[in-house]
Amino acid sequence: MTNAPAPLYPSFVANFLTAPRPCPRLLLRADDVIIHAPGFEDRTMASSTIIEAVAGASAVLLDYRPLSKSNQITEVAAAFGSLGIRMNSDNVIVYDRFQPGDFQERLRQRLASTGASRAVVDISTMSKLAIMLELHVCRDLGLDTLVLYAEAREYGPKEAEFQQAKTDNAIHRPTLQVFTGVHGVVRVDSLASVAMQGHPTAAIAFMSFNNTLTQVLLNTVYPSRLLLANGRPPKHSWREEATAWIHDQVRREWEADNPLDEGDASRGPLPKRVVSTLDYRETLALILSIYWRLSSTHRILLAPAASKMGAVGCYLAKALHPDIHIEYPSPDGFLPEYSAGVGDVWSVELGPLEKKLTKISAAERRQYLEIRTQAQES
Repeated sequence: MTNAPAPLYPSFVANFLTAPRPCPRLLLRADDVIIHAPGFEDRTMASSTIIEAVAGASAVLLDYRPLSKSNQITEVAAAFGSLGIRMNSDNVIVYDRFQPGDFQERLRQRLASTGASRAVVDISTMSKLAIMLELHVCRDLGLDTLVLYAEAREYGPKEAEFQQAKTDNAIHRPTLQVFTGVHGVVRVDSLASVAMQGHPTAAIAFMSFNNTLTQVLLNTVYPSRLLLANGRPPKHSWREEATAWIHDQVRREWEADNPLDEGDASRGPLPKRVVSTLDYRETLALILSIYWRLSSTHRILLAPAASKMGAVGCYLAKALHPDIHIEYPSPDGFLPEYSAGVGDVWSVELGPLEKKLTKISAAERRQYLEIRTQAQES
């Protein structure tokens, strides 16, 4: 049992954005390009097992820096090539996780050279910041956009490790068991904003298995308000309690902005602010509700260290409101225990992003301005 019903979407979210759908097979057409970031996880190969490609389809692969020998870029390139997808050395571009400043321009040039009209963005093993940057480029180029996401079958740490840590009342909570450390906060000019500088900052941050990411953010930006959001996985539901437990100390330090819901008595109170880790629309709806409540008095800062699908919701919020400022607290690296196996594969048809965002923006403003008017009249 979960501690609260899923947030209701505003009508404009439900009307214009579709839920993730199971994707057992995917046809790449001649005018399609798949963008993939091969990593070390088993699920990095998932898209190659469900794709059928028409002659002419192409691919762009991200070569992560700092270099990790465990990343399977050679294997992904070979698998795509065997499917008939156009692959050559020019279609591999470097992505520096800690210094991604010129990545967008290089990606824009590479995608334009493919002549594609649709981009399939495989986010399964992609950096959350890279997800936002790639969607930004797809929007600029007017590409029809489809997001592809493969879940892992298992994630670290194990539930037994969490339960043992709780039993032991561990002082060092299991923060870094699936991370090698924290690099710091990464900024990109295209996702930054100078709006409302001089005003107090309201920071929106997402709980994870690494509360050090949140602490690094706080030590960098010094917000006057911190609004934490927890994640609710469709499976492995114990992880919602675990990430709340890991963040409990920082939540208590900002308790006025982060209330608890009594929820399931067997698990104890859990944070009231919670979104699905799969349905990106919940992340978008949450950010927009905070934006419309606080943006007239605060600078809105968003730290998109949510789930990978949550990063899609974060990008849509930023695209709708360019005055939202993005700061990305970045892990240094990941341990092999981060995930294992391949779970369900999902797709989301976003369509031509610029056209869709224009429609969403008009509907959003009508709805929220009407709410404000009604509030003023009452």
